[in-house]
Amino acid sequence: MDKSKTKNYNSYNSTILEALFLKYGVSKYYIRQCVKGAVQGIKADNIKKDYLTMEKAHGDIVSHLIKKSLE
Repeated sequence: MDKSKTKNYNSYNSTILEALFLKYGVSKYYIRQCVKGAVQGIKADNIKKDYLTMEKAHGDIVSHLIKKSLE
C-alpha cells in the first residue's frame, strides 16, 4: 500500500488572520472557513475580500523589499 501524502492542506498567513480576528471579532477557524469558501454570507464575503486584499499587499511589499535588497 502506497503511503504517499494525498491530502493538500492550505496554509494561511497568520498575521493576516490575526488582523481579521481583531477587525471582525470572530474566530480564526471561522475566518479560514470564509477564505476557503465553506461559509456563505455577506460577512464571509467581506472577510474573504479583505484577506485577499491583505495577502496581495503583503506579497507586493515582500517582492519590493527583495528587489530593493538585490540592487
